[in-house]
Amino acid sequence: MSDHFNFLEVKFNVVIAALSLSVLLLLPANLGFSGTIVKEASGQFDLPTLDAGGQEGGEEEVQATLPSTTSTFLLRGIIGSSLPPAQGEDAPAENSSGSYIVAGRWRLFVDEGLVNRFIVEMNLAATNGTAFHNITIEDTTPHRFLLMETGNGTATTTATGSIPPVSANIMTRISVNDNAPAIDNVPVTISLRGKVLAVEGIEIDETRLTDTGQRDILRIIDGQSIFGVVPS
Repeated sequence: MSDHFNFLEVKFNVVIAALSLSVLLLLPANLGFSGTIVKEASGQFDLPTLDAGGQEGGEEEVQATLPSTTSTFLLRGIIGSSLPPAQGEDAPAENSSGSYIVAGRWRLFVDEGLVNRFIVEMNLAATNGTAFHNITIEDTTPHRFLLMETGNGTATTTATGSIPPVSANIMTRISVNDNAPAIDNVPVTISLRGKVLAVEGIEIDETRLTDTGQRDILRIIDGQSIFGVVPS
């Protein structure tokens, strides 16, 4: 009889242990039973997902809060600027005025103070309506560029935290009209200044462009400054 009770006691303990494990597995991650998770620090804009060659999945899975002291965040927004004619260059044959506008969207993912992902996808059009092109600028290997605090501007305030003025010098590849990258290893400087994203220092080596059509298009943004906004 005692053996029978011992068997029941062992079985009861096994059931209790299984139930305890199930409760732990069902506890939310924010109670400390998993690693730190970071929330997307975007505003109310419901922007479409950028086509990033299958590399956006890791970013979309990042979810949680963004403390003001964190160095990990995901921002996205819209971009748009008016581009004056390039200095010292003849106006492209497709656009007698030489002036263009760009408009599109951007995304920036920073992990532990390093830029892991930056992409801007924008349309470029002549102000007289005679030309329309698509240009994509995205960071290239090693995909981990140091983000530096600059003190140039105000903090980027989001619904979940605050990011000081920062900038990074990155290497990029640029595609034209959704074709394979027209050129890679292009230096670009990106900066966050409050609610403004600045894409500057675009240094395109035009001698490396064998396609004259692509060269004429990229010449329009070479050396230009393009600005975007961080939605509230």
